[in-house]
Amino acid sequence: MFLLSGVALVMGGCGNASAEVEDQMETLEESSIQQDLQTLINYEDQLQEDFETSLEGEDLSNFADSSAEVFTNVDERSAILENLRETTSTHESVNQELQEITFQEDEAEIEETVSSISENLGSINGTMESFIPQYEEVLDAERSYYNSLGESSADYEDFNEGLETVNEQHESLDEHYRSLNESLTNLEENKNHAFELLSREDES
Repeated sequence: MFLLSGVALVMGGCGNASAEVEDQMETLEESSIQQDLQTLINYEDQLQEDFETSLEGEDLSNFADSSAEVFTNVDERSAILENLRETTSTHESVNQELQEITFQEDEAEIEETVSSISENLGSINGTMESFIPQYEEVLDAERSYYNSLGESSADYEDFNEGLETVNEQHESLDEHYRSLNESLTNLEENKNHAFELLSREDES
């Protein structure tokens, strides 16, 4: 009876680990960073058109009262950034939960995959810790620039210098995007492998 009970406990522990992994994988699926990042990039792509539209009026009063289309674009990206902050917090919690799961000896493959996922999440979260505050600085600079265009003292030199500064700040985000793209691609591959292993386990 003791040996049978011991086997039952081992099997129960194995099932619990798989269930915990599956729960965390589902949480990751429900809190995807990719979609918000893509939406952010889409608004960035739209920014040039919004800027040109904002300049079409007879004067630049729409910049002075913040009614120009570019301000809506900035506000939308600011909201997305807040979503990204919440998602990053969720990913940090998931990573912590994954690191606390205890695996059995016969679960080496899923354990290795979970370890890789944890590394991916650590890389993503580390990048986001730098990306989010830096992006906030970019948005603040954009708002200041657009507001300055509505001032009566603004001239052509102010227009060009401010535009150049904004463009340079956007370019400074490129390395973050490249890092996130690589880490998110690896995360997706490891998540799919984890789901495959869990599905295989359910079928056995």
